[in-house]
Amino acid sequence: MSEVLSITRDGNVALVTMNMTEKRNALTALLYTELAAELARLQDDTGVRAVVLYGGRHFCAGGDLGGLDASTLEMRRKMNHGHRIVRAITGGPWPVVAAVEGGAYGAGFSLALACDFVVADENASFCAAFGRVGLTPDYGLMWTLPQRVGIGAAREILMLCQPVAGSKAKELGIVDRLCSPSAVLETALELAKRLAAAPPGTIATTKAVLARHPMQLDTMLAWEADTQSALVRSEDFAEGVKAFLEKRAPTFIGK
Repeated sequence: MSEVLSITRDGNVALVTMNMTEKRNALTALLYTELAAELARLQDDTGVRAVVLYGGRHFCAGGDLGGLDASTLEMRRKMNHGHRIVRAITGGPWPVVAAVEGGAYGAGFSLALACDFVVADENASFCAAFGRVGLTPDYGLMWTLPQRVGIGAAREILMLCQPVAGSKAKELGIVDRLCSPSAVLETALELAKRLAAAPPGTIATTKAVLARHPMQLDTMLAWEADTQSALVRSEDFAEGVKAFLEKRAPTFIGK
């Protein structure tokens, strides 16, 4: 366990908590390096079925501008670590739920939207603040945001850098579950447990397809044929059919 990041387990749900509260979880070199490494490690943990990413009272204030080296080489190194995080979240086999309290600004906004689901409280605030300091959105935000809100709304959010509050974020599609401030983590964990109970093969293949949108119809149909042909031979499919016929809840094992 690190001073900037803690990992706890609730059954097959891993809770990843950013602990740099004094900096509102700004992505320092230490934090983004450890976050990238931990997410990569969780990818290989067969006991994990879902992940919750949490930041306490302030989800993430974005990049650590005070500690930023303006050299081209350093920025590329920083981007490489950030991209490892995004790829681990979007390309991992398990669903990731962002539990957002307070602000998700700049790269913190990007981090939240890289996740499969966003749970936030009514007072949460999302902002693509990059333009305020003369940078362009990173950590994949220009890919994830238009998928959620459409090109028109994404253009306004990205170019005007205006914060989007909880209820408006829910209306736009940035947030999937909106709840009271005291219920964010509980709601996120509950959602993660539901996802963890689903057949892992179904979740993993669905994530993989959605991460490749937009996709030509013929490509999608070919993917479906390959995926279904593999999953129909799985023990989870047999269990799902058996449970359906026996009128009970299935127990999926990931095989």
